[in-house]
Amino acid sequence: MAVYNPKRYTWITKFYYYMVIWLLFAPVYYLFYRLKVYGKENIPKDGKPFIVMPNHLSNNDPPIISLSFNIPIAYMAKKELFETPFIGWAITMLGAFLVDREKVSKTTIRGAKEVLSKGWCLGMFLEGTRSKIPGLLNKPNVGPAYISNLTGVPVLPVGITGSNKKGGPVTVKIGKLFYPERDLEKARWHCAEKLAELTGLKVLPL
Repeated sequence: MAVYNPKRYTWITKFYYYMVIWLLFAPVYYLFYRLKVYGKENIPKDGKPFIVMPNHLSNNDPPIISLSFNIPIAYMAKKELFETPFIGWAITMLGAFLVDREKVSKTTIRGAKEVLSKGWCLGMFLEGTRSKIPGLLNKPNVGPAYISNLTGVPVLPVGITGSNKKGGPVTVKIGKLFYPERDLEKARWHCAEKLAELTGLKVLPL
């Protein structure tokens, strides 16, 4: 099981990361899913880490985001994914580490902080799970805002459309960096509004 291991985040992991992205995922998503990426100019060029916050439509989303950004992103991923042989291998190669959605442990929080301290960006899906209702975002979690407030790093919203459709087309729209509000209840909806603007999806009401 891929719990956080600080020894994994070295140049060797980055080498595997780029090998997987460009040799395996690039042909699939650019050719067969017709991937289009907008807003790359919003990706910071200063090398400082930030939280990548996409919406979530399918298991295609992590490799699509990694391919769109072309920088090391460590994903906080649900433990069930690591139990599927190919998917578990793939996201481990992308630097993912485990989170138990039923009980987020101190180890997970420490892992998120240390990933950022090592210069990697942290991938966190705002909805926590895949959206099940067409046209709607799931109820947003406080996770990205909480980690942002805890570490002082900004959040970069990313809207994905089409990744849940076989053959796409897939569109990725990268927004602008922002710092969530300190009030986590307000911050979660602030984050959701950012993704709604990028995707055209509505936020699932309470």
